[in-house]
Amino acid sequence: MTNLFFEAVVDTILPGEDEASCAASPLPSGSQAGVTLEPRNAEEDAVLRLIAERAGGEEAFRRASLAAQTAVLANVEKERFEIFRAIVSNLLQHYYEAPIVLAAMGWREGAAQPLGHKIPEADEATLKRLEAVRARGAIWRPAS
Repeated sequence: MTNLFFEAVVDTILPGEDEASCAASPLPSGSQAGVTLEPRNAEEDAVLRLIAERAGGEEAFRRASLAAQTAVLANVEKERFEIFRAIVSNLLQHYYEAPIVLAAMGWREGAAQPLGHKIPEADEATLKRLEAVRARGAIWRPAS
């Protein structure tokens, strides 16, 4: 199987957004985010070969419309759900860790700690509710 076929499968699963459809930064497609697809075992390889077979070949899948590609993937998903889900899960993990995707979502790259995430200051209503909790005092019992 070719890298071009794998890229077409990735971009069918993770098509991204076009600039006209979103107000913020558009999400890139899977291949634009650098996500690659390589079968990790014989079962995943078999599912990818089944995708190509159902489409009439790798080239036919690549040249098909997004709707046709999506239909092929939906049919293969029904036939081989567990393995297909594993492939999608792996792609999603890599996609949402890609720096370009994090930037498009307004997140910074890297671990949350030790810097943490920016949390807005509490508004007056929240502070008032918290004061009632503080006034209540400890409501837990020590372990026996």
